[in-house]
Amino acid sequence: MDIRAILVNVDLDTANSTALKYAIDLAKTFDAELIGVAAEEPNLAFVGVEGSGAAVDFYALERSEIEKRLDASQQHFRALLPTGMKSQWHAYLSSPVGCLLDTAHMADLIVTGATTSSTFGGRMRVNLGELVLASGRPVLDVGKDVAQASLDKIVIGWKDTREARRAVTDALPFLKRAKQVSALTISEGDVEYERRNLDGLIAWLGKHGVTADSNVIVNSDGYVDVLESTALADGANLIVAGGYGHSRMREWLFGGMTRSLLESSSLNRLLSN
Repeated sequence: MDIRAILVNVDLDTANSTALKYAIDLAKTFDAELIGVAAEEPNLAFVGVEGSGAAVDFYALERSEIEKRLDASQQHFRALLPTGMKSQWHAYLSSPVGCLLDTAHMADLIVTGATTSSTFGGRMRVNLGELVLASGRPVLDVGKDVAQASLDKIVIGWKDTREARRAVTDALPFLKRAKQVSALTISEGDVEYERRNLDGLIAWLGKHGVTADSNVIVNSDGYVDVLESTALADGANLIVAGGYGHSRMREWLFGGMTRSLLESSSLNRLLSN
């Protein structure tokens, strides 16, 4: 897959430009069009209270403030774009995650920021897990304070699941540009089988011009953050992993590698489902 269009979730807080700067750098790397999306919806909590005039005034005031923030975000977006970069801008008075899902078909990749799941005015902006599950596109969540799209070292979190296979395929444009690729499997007990399976992945990557080393990590202590800690120790720029390899109920009840990666803000993560 070639990356020809990148969708970036633009934060309404223009001081938080990490994901946008990263997406711009990535668009330059791939000579891709950059599609900026910004959205926020007014708080409807008080509007339905007996149709009171105060509630309507509050809604109108908040809507006006959001429109100002959307305009400021567009100006910020345009100001940061390099001359000649192809771009689009879309702003909505609506649910941020809903707008990203509605525009996902326009792009090959969605870029969000590590603060994407934070709240503004008591409301959730974007739920990263929902975006990974429902967008049908790879989602690259940019780590905190990472504004440059360096692709020197990439770590693949590998398990032979549909989600992991999808993630590695989606990540091929990145892997082909990396100077060092490592594929890691966190052992679940059958090390011999896991080693053979990992060797098969390395052979497949080689057919696509990607040279990678590999390792099966025996995680006897059961740490769910072992992939992240290993990638940090190796100085990786990006982790590639499948999202929600277990059922969503199991992820919710027992945690797991996906939830650990979703909650991380230290590393860039490319997740597919």
